[in-house]
Amino acid sequence: MTKSYAVLGAGNVGTALALVLAEHGTPVRIYSIEPDVMQDINRNHRNSKYLEGVALPNNVTALADLGKALGDSRFVILAVPSFALKQVVAEALPHLKAGTILGCITKGLDEKTLKPMGAEVIASLPEAIRKNFCLIGGPAVANEIARRKPSAVVVASENLAAARKLAGEFQGDVFKAGTSSDVKGVGYAMALKNAYAIALGLTQGLGHPMNTQALVMTEAIAEMGRFLKACGAEPETAMSLAGLGDLLVTGLSAHGRNRTYGEKLAKARTKDPQKLGLTTVEGIKAAPVMRKLAKQHKLKTPLLDAVLACLAAEKDFAKPFVDYLRILRLK
Repeated sequence: MTKSYAVLGAGNVGTALALVLAEHGTPVRIYSIEPDVMQDINRNHRNSKYLEGVALPNNVTALADLGKALGDSRFVILAVPSFALKQVVAEALPHLKAGTILGCITKGLDEKTLKPMGAEVIASLPEAIRKNFCLIGGPAVANEIARRKPSAVVVASENLAAARKLAGEFQGDVFKAGTSSDVKGVGYAMALKNAYAIALGLTQGLGHPMNTQALVMTEAIAEMGRFLKACGAEPETAMSLAGLGDLLVTGLSAHGRNRTYGEKLAKARTKDPQKLGLTTVEGIKAAPVMRKLAKQHKLKTPLLDAVLACLAAEKDFAKPFVDYLRILRLK
């Protein structure tokens, strides 16, 4: 099997990771279902729809045929939206070769099983592929990665040799990749941070200074650690790139949709994200699933409860969060 890369998903993150991999000079094939995006990549060496202003090298191409996109790739990156993940994996399976290292950066919790999307994918894979499955987590703002700003992710796998191989493919002068064996913890952390990012947005929307933001961040990480421990993962993963690192970006960056939603919600007359100028706000969907997970494990999650109360309110959307800060007692 010759060395090549396939990235399934031509969104901003998939394209940014393709750009990182392309620095090796090896062919990178991106699977896209959008003709305009595919044409832009192949003709103009751009993905203006999702990654404006970034030039792509000639060794990055896009294909609409999944089998051809996968080809003989030794490394395959899943970067599709969570709702499409299972379907894309099912369609890709017949084309995956034994020994392929499959990396997944898609985040989210399955609403029925309450497991990370990556765990659901692992269960569907044959042993020859499953043993080399990796989760990719961490702060990954696509525009910053594509513009070669120092960035890092963590690659988690039960097979550390596979994690090290994939991390090695990402590793460069600017982009860094660490490894972890806590697949479950990285998967949960990747999904949990979105609801807490809404809380950080509320903090900013209410005009609170850095002292308050630091307090909310600390409580969010503590709560995330309790989630991980209850789910049989390593609570320390909450402090890793997949936990703290990702939450810092999602909760404080101007690019964070969940943060932006929380910030606008603090003073808005509507809680409809579209009316607030936003599209997908992952934390809105994630928070109720997290609540089910907390109940399953009999966890106390006051910060999550406050976020849920804000999302459920009919007016004065920030009031439950204001009340949370007022009655909060530290141990």
